[in-house]
Amino acid sequence: MVLAPALQADPIYPYTLKIFTSNGSFSDSNDLNLYVEVSDAGAGLADFTFYNDSLIESCIEGIYFDDGTLLGIASVTGSSGVSFSQPASPAALPGGNILEPPFVTSAQFSIDSDPPGPKNGVNPNEWLRITFDLKNNALFQDVIGELNTGAIRIGAHITALPDDSSESAVNYTPEPATICLLGLGTLALLRKRRV
Repeated sequence: MVLAPALQADPIYPYTLKIFTSNGSFSDSNDLNLYVEVSDAGAGLADFTFYNDSLIESCIEGIYFDDGTLLGIASVTGSSGVSFSQPASPAALPGGNILEPPFVTSAQFSIDSDPPGPKNGVNPNEWLRITFDLKNNALFQDVIGELNTGAIRIGAHITALPDDSSESAVNYTPEPATICLLGLGTLALLRKRRV
């Protein structure tokens, strides 16, 4: 796994991106490992860092948000070779209308890779960080609460699979005990790095 540079020692909240479409033969592949880590960037900001640790060809080419406490994208950074801009095209998460409730987003809450898509998207061993402003004095814990209840959903469009298919995924909410254990594991790793 290629790690994005750490900005602070705050807890990190991981969310698996689970594919919900079945357009090709890789929609349920165990070799796809796509996830987002959410962390507090301070000063009314929240970081969403997307990772592609897949063992097969795949590319996160578009990212979509239900807005919740999010106000707007403040900045976008990524590993070498990753380049994204607003808004995403297509404007809606492909297949998002089959979810219950349907996945709804607006232009200011979507982003996709610059052409050519698969080359500039998030390919295996790459990452992309989207920093969001929070609205109306919302706190970072408000964002985590909304992610855990589904009030904020994150969608991703995955392309360049080995059979040339594309799929869509949404964030999977981990069990509270898992979040706690992962948070403790992150703290232990940060302490170990400081020694």
